[in-house]
Amino acid sequence: MRRCPSGFLPLSLAVLCERCAAYMLASSMVLMLCERYGYAGDEALRMAGLFGAAGYFGSLPGGVIADRVLGHRRALGLSLVLLTAGYVALTQPSRLVLGLALGLLMLGNSLFKPTVQAILSQLYPASDPRLETAQIWLHLVINIGAGLGAFGAGLVTQRWGFGTTFAIAGAVMLLGRTAVAIGHRSLPSGAVKRQPETVYTQVARQSRWQLAKTIGALTLAMLLFNVCSGQVEGSLLLWAQQHADRVLFGYVVPPSWFVGLPAVLVLLLAPVQLMVLPKVQRRTGTRRLVALGLLATSLAFVVLLPAVLLSKTQLVSMAWLVACLTLIVIGETLITSLGLAQVLRLAPPRLVGAVAGVWFISGALGLWLAGEIGALWFKWSPVGGLILLAIIPLLGVVFLWKPTDKE
Repeated sequence: MRRCPSGFLPLSLAVLCERCAAYMLASSMVLMLCERYGYAGDEALRMAGLFGAAGYFGSLPGGVIADRVLGHRRALGLSLVLLTAGYVALTQPSRLVLGLALGLLMLGNSLFKPTVQAILSQLYPASDPRLETAQIWLHLVINIGAGLGAFGAGLVTQRWGFGTTFAIAGAVMLLGRTAVAIGHRSLPSGAVKRQPETVYTQVARQSRWQLAKTIGALTLAMLLFNVCSGQVEGSLLLWAQQHADRVLFGYVVPPSWFVGLPAVLVLLLAPVQLMVLPKVQRRTGTRRLVALGLLATSLAFVVLLPAVLLSKTQLVSMAWLVACLTLIVIGETLITSLGLAQVLRLAPPRLVGAVAGVWFISGALGLWLAGEIGALWFKWSPVGGLILLAIIPLLGVVFLWKPTDKE
């Protein structure tokens, strides 16, 4: 991205390393809990959902602590240290150490997620037209890390086991901490004053209630999307392991690669995101694009219905999963990057970290519900689970389709 602030590079490197390590865990966590620690499938899905949710739930207090106590630069550094320690602890196959490791990772995530967004909002003030483009670039960085982590975990775990996988994850996090240490002077240390005329003050003059409704509708979209996208790392992963024909040119594709596939699809769609999406946003408005993202997410599970019916008698082609994941990626592109950019624009300047925390809490609720629905997948018929997952995103379309006056 041209003329980006100098702090954007170390921030992006930190996010790249964090997502790479996170997806080394996310792509193998359910399988790890089942194979390494002996949990049943429904228990593993619930634990994975609770773990994902806990890191997001902590984003609100983590954002407040970063805003008011530590400052954003120190909070970022501390979060990376906690995450490094957590992944190193996961190298040990003890259930007792597992609890300690997950606790450290939850604390690290609670600080890391809102701090990154707070720093980004300081590098790109609300009046800066490059904010959406910066979010799209960061979204691409996130998916590069996710793809490397998921595909790397599949190869390493298959050959050397879970311990080696998490040792590499710890080393990757240490690399991210080093990048922040080298570039720390280019990162804002804490809250900075915005320009007198911001998007927030413009909207607040008209209606603070309208502002709150817009932020609420966008965070609802994040919640509903995470309920559905959380299945990629849970129920869809286990379904692919059992029912998909995973042989490709004589090679058996590791199940964890399906978790990394959305990241690859995001990168393939990168030119469209960077060249077309900002122009479409200016014409259509953020709310309607987010609503279309929810619609695409709904269609992802409709597409998978024929495959689930066929899987009762035979293994099904991986193409069904690719189609499902492609629609989920379209939803992710429209909801996560554009929705979050709009929330940051509308956030009160002194509460950016806290508002980012609220955004991530909505994601936490979604991940928790994803784990619960994934567990029900084993008790209900898979067809019933898919129908439910197709209906859930449509609830948000009703709230988001009508644009506000400011869009």
